[in-house]
Amino acid sequence: MLKTFRFISLFSVFLIPLTVLAINEKKHTVVNLIESSEDTLKILNQNSDIKNFQKYLSKSRAILIFPEVYEGGFIFGAKGGNGVLLIKKGESFTGPFFYSLGGLSIGLQAGAKSGRVVMTVMTHRGLKSILKERVKLGVDVDAVVITGGVGYSAESTPRLADVYSFSNNDGLFIGTSIEGSYLQPRNDLNKIVHKKKLSPDDIIRHQDSKKEIDDLIKIISRITKDADKK
Repeated sequence: MLKTFRFISLFSVFLIPLTVLAINEKKHTVVNLIESSEDTLKILNQNSDIKNFQKYLSKSRAILIFPEVYEGGFIFGAKGGNGVLLIKKGESFTGPFFYSLGGLSIGLQAGAKSGRVVMTVMTHRGLKSILKERVKLGVDVDAVVITGGVGYSAESTPRLADVYSFSNNDGLFIGTSIEGSYLQPRNDLNKIVHKKKLSPDDIIRHQDSKKEIDDLIKIISRITKDADKK
């Protein structure tokens, strides 16, 4: 019995530092995602090949920002990345909430590529779908890819989709498309910021924004104000 107790105590001594290390690593991931999201918005906003990005951002119900999405493979390809969700409440946003994007594709592909992706959620149906535990773009929620040099104003689009995707890498979703990709919450990162696992109802009812996204909200505000002037 004494030996068992000593073993458990010794095991705990090693386990606790590993747990602290994992938490610190996730905190670093959260900070990096938010700071990289700020850069992503600035870069896409300055890309003259992406049309009407400001208007979509201005009219959106929520925004998903993926600072780095990877796609690669040869016959079987894979894509993935982590991102930040902000939900519009009045003139401001609530968040941050964290999501991952992933999926597999089949078809001739060469090499690997990465890009920054911003998704504007335009409808309440789209937002409710995204807040599910796992959603498949193009199946559970209607998604459209806006490629460089192509764009429509949100109010005059021939087909008003639930989600529009903008990328600074034209080839990132061409061919395989964003359709078929999965979105799902990063509950581990949400727990780091909000101190608990968030249900879809928790997220939709959330009324506050964390101070960590103050700069992100200011950037969105500047971009959308520029859109209103046009």
